[in-house]
Amino acid sequence: MPKISKRAAATPASKIRAVFNKSLGHDDWAKFTVGEPDFDTVQPIIEGAYKAALEGNTHYVHNAGIMPLRERLAKKFLEDNKLEVDPETDIMITNGGTEAIYLALQAVIEPGDEVIIPGPQWTAYPMLVTLSHGNSVVCKVFEEDNFMYTEENLRRSITSNTRMIILNSPCNPTGTMADRATLEMISEVAKEFDLWVLSDEVYEKLIYDGNEHISIATLPGMKERTVVINSFSKTYAMTGWRVGYATAPASLMQIMVKLHELETSCCNVPAQFAAIAALDGDQGVIDDMLQHYERRREMIISGLNAIPGISCRSPQGTFYAFANVKSLGLPVDELVDRLMDEVGLVVVPGTAFGDDGEGFLRFSFAVSDKTILDGLNRLETFVKKL
Repeated sequence: MPKISKRAAATPASKIRAVFNKSLGHDDWAKFTVGEPDFDTVQPIIEGAYKAALEGNTHYVHNAGIMPLRERLAKKFLEDNKLEVDPETDIMITNGGTEAIYLALQAVIEPGDEVIIPGPQWTAYPMLVTLSHGNSVVCKVFEEDNFMYTEENLRRSITSNTRMIILNSPCNPTGTMADRATLEMISEVAKEFDLWVLSDEVYEKLIYDGNEHISIATLPGMKERTVVINSFSKTYAMTGWRVGYATAPASLMQIMVKLHELETSCCNVPAQFAAIAALDGDQGVIDDMLQHYERRREMIISGLNAIPGISCRSPQGTFYAFANVKSLGLPVDELVDRLMDEVGLVVVPGTAFGDDGEGFLRFSFAVSDKTILDGLNRLETFVKKL
């Protein structure tokens, strides 16, 4: 049989999808798995795509995306992030945020280069690094440090082959955020060792308790070495539309746009017009979702902490609760299987986010109140039987 790529074959499948697939067909189970809003895209956004298609906007466009959307995103970066970027040279539209990350890695990484990622981390980071011929260096982050880099553990992870640090704030799966002091520390380390920073800010609008999202690109000397990744998926309940975007220095963006042409040519054009409608429309839709998420967050955090053997910090952002279940005394992969088989509860094992996620379970609370209450009851029933 002809050979296939060892690198591609060795890339592990997502444990999130494995759990999700096992739960298919079990409509009576309580499910807290896939990370997407449980809201539908609002009508004005849909109408933006429909109108664009009717007007003939169904053809190839510039590989970086339509200029009206890039101009609108430049305005968004200035207003929301205090970041001034050129829509002509510094912004591109991608097929979801994941493609933007992949393009940045492809444009920066040489074979053997190292990329620092947190442990635990979003599932795609190590896979994308591997597919870019790079090596992931996992910098373990700890619950007592808010699951964020410390200067000591970050410096310990740097070698002569290090090229990039990946920062995810607000963070999937932990729900934590980097404060200004942490961002300043990362920026000083990046400048000292002449490193790129890839800042994944997809959850920037989903934050609680008056926390402030700060883009590391706004810190002194960081704009010229930072790739900011974002998406419409979580903010506007547009996961299926696959519209992401990135901003980076023009020299790097030029390469990313060239690679984008080879991969997918351009992002779905009517979807790009839908993205304009999202940015120009009533931003109250975000506040409405946040109100639901805040209520659900309180429900699930208080419920988890009331169950003996489980503790969970209240997330600062995202719609994830990352619960510490070490006291239950079971490996989380086994625990997740037993929860499904014995009480019909579907959650994601922390090991889906790397080995450093052992001892934790991730609950997505982008689900109904009824599901949260049902799931907590099932979990409590299971724990009592242990």
